[in-house]
Amino acid sequence: MRFNVTYTILLLGILVCPVSAFPQDSIPREAVTGKGCYSHSDDETRTLAKKKALARAREQTVSGYQVWVESKAEVKNFQLQEDLIQTISAGMLHKVKINEEVWNGTQICIVISAEIGPNDIGTEVRRRQEQLKIKDQVTSETFNPDPAFGLRIWLNKADGRFIEGDYLIINVQADRDAYLKLDYFQANGKVVHLVPNLFRGQAFIQKGETYVFGGKDSPERFIISEPFGDEVIKAVASAQPFAAMLTPKESVSESQDYVDTLKKGLTVQPGPKGTTRGIQIMSGASAALSTTSRQVSDFKENTK
Repeated sequence: MRFNVTYTILLLGILVCPVSAFPQDSIPREAVTGKGCYSHSDDETRTLAKKKALARAREQTVSGYQVWVESKAEVKNFQLQEDLIQTISAGMLHKVKINEEVWNGTQICIVISAEIGPNDIGTEVRRRQEQLKIKDQVTSETFNPDPAFGLRIWLNKADGRFIEGDYLIINVQADRDAYLKLDYFQANGKVVHLVPNLFRGQAFIQKGETYVFGGKDSPERFIISEPFGDEVIKAVASAQPFAAMLTPKESVSESQDYVDTLKKGLTVQPGPKGTTRGIQIMSGASAALSTTSRQVSDFKENTK
């Protein structure tokens, strides 16, 4: 759950945790096994080599699991496939046990056994695919096909990769005076309405000025925490104040519902005698980010 560390009661996200129909100790799981080997260099310790071999064994356990093999066929994005394997390997294997550890010179091979929940795999695959679907829609050029002026949004990490505990800083700049709208599409299928709504009312920004959200001089403080995955921050600007349909009273909405609402707001409706009606969004920009738990990040380091 994201929160504002300056105002600790102000939540930036809602983590939806479905209540399981099974007690924690009786969740259906299946037994799985895997093997991983690693050859260490002269400047690496045996302890590090063992960690890397164990990480590879966990990955092999997941990649060979039938439920994952079947789910993988539905995931066309190869980068997502790799990320899913690492996420599942790091956090969804239970009761991991090293059954065999064999050293042969500088090489170590480890055989493990573990338990895994088949329902967990399907749930995670569907969740990540939904994230990518929202990301693709929000960042698509067709979402704002004909901007009338320049609008930029950038983050404090150029590659957009954030790890649990990192600070997130959002920068916005426009080529003309305009009203700003800023929305945060998070990994749990929710969108947080930053401006206007959660932090500020109708925000009027001036041409060429850089506006910072989450910086040291900003009243907002954003710290990366769960849920993790593919996220997007969307900025749109209008020459006039935003219509009521684009300023929801709630601070958080369902992402797909709000995407559909934004699409309507971005469309200029024809009025009588060639005029237009409604408020036209003059420009839009987006910044995609990928958030990762510390556990998964550390696991990825051991798979290099």
